[in-house]
Amino acid sequence: MKAKFAIVAFLVFGVVVLAYAYVRGYSPFTSRFVQTCEKAIKERLAVSSTYQRIGANESRKTMAWDEFFAEPERSVFEATRNAMIQAARVPPVQYVALINYQAQDTMGAIIRESVTCTFNSLDGSDAPTRTYMVKIDGEHNLKWAARQPNAATLQRRLWQQE
Repeated sequence: MKAKFAIVAFLVFGVVVLAYAYVRGYSPFTSRFVQTCEKAIKERLAVSSTYQRIGANESRKTMAWDEFFAEPERSVFEATRNAMIQAARVPPVQYVALINYQAQDTMGAIIRESVTCTFNSLDGSDAPTRTYMVKIDGEHNLKWAARQPNAATLQRRLWQQE
């Protein structure tokens, strides 16, 4: 009898904890794409340990091949492009996540931001695991770091984390 009560109590407690986390914006089942985006966001923060996600909305959309190859980093020879298209079994997919978060700046003030994170996938099954593969507000972290006043230090830190 006590064992049945303990099992039921444990299950009810688990459901309550998961529901509370979900309502507060902390989905217990965060996708690998959103996790990678959050890591990329933290790399840009002065005090990354203070990062807290407020909410995240994630979506996927099928892309046209012309749209996929329009990015400068995907510019390849026509023969390579045709080989990639023939090898792919499905059209390319664009992952998009709108992430709202808060963190502290170097002075200790709380900042709240919304960023759009994107990743263009050749077949839709290769969600990124490295932060250099995603774009935050249309820009890769290394390109963003190059524009910062302490560019050399930031770029060195980004290369070490990969």
